[in-house]
Amino acid sequence: MTPIDLGVRRLLRNAPIAGSALIVTTLACWTFFFTGAGTGMEVWEMSAPGLPPTSDHVAMIGSPASISVMSMTFMWWTMMLAMMMPGALRHLPSHGTGSLPAAANMLGFWISYAIVWLGFSMAAAAIQYQLVDAGLLHGMNMWSTNTWFSAALLVIAGLYQFTGFKARSLATCHTVPSKASPFHNGLTYGVNCLASSLPLMLLLFMGGVMNIFWVALLTVVVTLEKTLPDPKPLGIAVGIACLCAAMAVLIT
Repeated sequence: MTPIDLGVRRLLRNAPIAGSALIVTTLACWTFFFTGAGTGMEVWEMSAPGLPPTSDHVAMIGSPASISVMSMTFMWWTMMLAMMMPGALRHLPSHGTGSLPAAANMLGFWISYAIVWLGFSMAAAAIQYQLVDAGLLHGMNMWSTNTWFSAALLVIAGLYQFTGFKARSLATCHTVPSKASPFHNGLTYGVNCLASSLPLMLLLFMGGVMNIFWVALLTVVVTLEKTLPDPKPLGIAVGIACLCAAMAVLIT
């Protein structure tokens, strides 16, 4: 049985209604993603395996680049929750604290955790429009159209895997704080998880914001980082892979 299975069973045992609601919310986020996340396009139309092909493509009317900032932010937010929740399920508190029952503690923690990713999503949506305007991002498929931009994102993500800051934030992300309010604990946990995976999430600008292959790959990586007893070997492998991919981008 995997750590995620154990986490789900613990949530459903100690707070069945709240735990079920969070699981359903996670599944709803994935369903929203697979239906196009409000872009008006099929997710497979914006997906390609491997490194994205470079091409000159301006934003088109009706393309994702023409969606409102609010809708784009919501797309990013639901996608982040879909990607992050599988790894976070085992860490969600399922016990009561003081006068708070288990359900209130869990939901308060999750709400503040989700707020952290909402903040990231607002920033990511704003950056996305700037990248499209600068000609660095495909207006319709939302992947990088610039070789140097792609390589830079891969190098940053690769080198970050070897930093002490990455190791410390990931280690803290493995431990759920429990001495403060659920809101404070969720914020602390969310900020550390964001810090540990931020450069990896920025690779969506390289591989494709709605590219199912890159979304799935990054989901597996960040989930394993949060659930493996010793994620260091995985982190090293991911770092080397990113640096090799950067060289491949520049060479090809």
